[in-house]
Amino acid sequence: MRQVIINTQKEGFKATVGLAHSDCMEKKAAPINVTIDKNYDSEFCGSIPLHLVNLIQPHGMLLVVNKTELRVVQASTNVETYLGIPVDDLLEQPLSDYLSAVQYADIQSKIASQNSQAKIPLTLTFTVQDTQRTFTALVHPREEYVLIELEESAPTSGEESFLGLYQQIKYITSLLKQVQSTAEAAQLSADEMKKLTGFDRVLVYQFDPQWNGIVIGQAREADMTDYLGLRFPASDVPKQARDLYFSNPYRLIPTRDYVPVRLIPVINPLTQRFTDLSDSNLRSVASVHLEYLVNLNIKASMSLPLIIDNKLWGLISCHHKSPIKPSYELRSALELLSGIVSVQIASKEREKAILLHAQLRGVHARLLEQLYTSPTFTDGLLYGNTNLQELLNLSGAAVVFEGSIRTSGSTPTNQEIKELVAWLRRNKKDKLFTTDTLPKDYGQSKNYKDLASGLIALPINAEQGEYILGFRPEVLQTVNWGGNPNNAIQMEPDGKTYHPRNSFATYQETVKHTSLPWLAEETEAAEALRSAVLEKIIKERH
Repeated sequence: MRQVIINTQKEGFKATVGLAHSDCMEKKAAPINVTIDKNYDSEFCGSIPLHLVNLIQPHGMLLVVNKTELRVVQASTNVETYLGIPVDDLLEQPLSDYLSAVQYADIQSKIASQNSQAKIPLTLTFTVQDTQRTFTALVHPREEYVLIELEESAPTSGEESFLGLYQQIKYITSLLKQVQSTAEAAQLSADEMKKLTGFDRVLVYQFDPQWNGIVIGQAREADMTDYLGLRFPASDVPKQARDLYFSNPYRLIPTRDYVPVRLIPVINPLTQRFTDLSDSNLRSVASVHLEYLVNLNIKASMSLPLIIDNKLWGLISCHHKSPIKPSYELRSALELLSGIVSVQIASKEREKAILLHAQLRGVHARLLEQLYTSPTFTDGLLYGNTNLQELLNLSGAAVVFEGSIRTSGSTPTNQEIKELVAWLRRNKKDKLFTTDTLPKDYGQSKNYKDLASGLIALPINAEQGEYILGFRPEVLQTVNWGGNPNNAIQMEPDGKTYHPRNSFATYQETVKHTSLPWLAEETEAAEALRSAVLEKIIKERH
């Protein structure tokens, strides 16, 4: 992973930001966790009940059965396409009329024992009018009914046989274990998944703290648009869609031009409500998302979640210029691979955190020794071979204690520090406080944004206005968006119908009044230092 050095022109302050493939990005490109002034996570899009659509995509069929005799109470209208009988003839019929005794017993036992999150595939052969049709089935037991998704089984090539896919997964896993960083893992994943699937473009996204997604890995055909390094607003994957990735191992749209298939009857007879399709891979897609695919100039897509520590960390998104339907076997392999990629990225993130922890512990130990051998804790923190600036990557620091203000490095004036402390007291900042957007939080600080757009405040005695303060200067950071995020959603006059943006041309936004963000490891180091200082003060007074 290359390093981009952002030169803030503040003596003694050098911030290093790791960027994937930074040669494709601006020198001052914003890191993933930069604080962006505007929230692009649309509440409107996030409130749409995507799981209650009563529609599926036509590359499979869906049955809803009761739990006792597995009698069909609801079915998609395309069952005639797959089974050769009208949907009305199938309703109210038990599955035992169509399955062998062995398969019927098998599905009963699976329903009785299966966790609804497990999604274990079955092979079911339906016999209808002496004709046999074999399907891959996914069974989703619910409290009041069972959802069964069926896709026709297709013969697989040697490469997509169990052995062929197993060999591919083992190979990719061995490569992933050799990478040195998250960025390398993302790029390798994109390259190998493109080779494995034949998709025209594979993107690896990482979500920032505000749910905007930045492309950190990409593999593409030469005629496909380059999105590497671009950030996409949170409204592109709204909250409802993000939540569904915990129910679905992948989201496949074989063609954006499909005609949705209805469930009959419309209302589930067992619940008197729409059937919840949260777990369904076949669930139909919102029309606005299909329009989004049109604007991206792609016909088909497949996306897989990257889940780390039970949180949606990012996505792998596959695009194709023409309709494509990966086999069930290949999709299952990709599902497994996305889990492996998640584990490898988590490992790299932990390694990075452990390394930073070790570096900070070393500085902390030296600073602690200095703290206890100096005449006062202020001398120990601000002056000497090791100081607070080195520990927390600061351009300046101040200690406000017992009516005096002592500073080191580049800081606001004493009067400005007094006013800042008064603001901290008014806002009850009696615990460790950090911000990388101080001018936004505290308007008066705009006058010295070059010195203090970032603030870390360690309270010693907040009621008396005694604090240890650390400052970071403004760093103008460029966010490269995939299209203007302010046009991400375009509402119709009716206030209900909306459209996605129709351009993904790079849109540059300069983020002002921000410093480099505070890392979790830095705030932990600050908290440990605060405890040591309080202990030192107590010893000095007694």
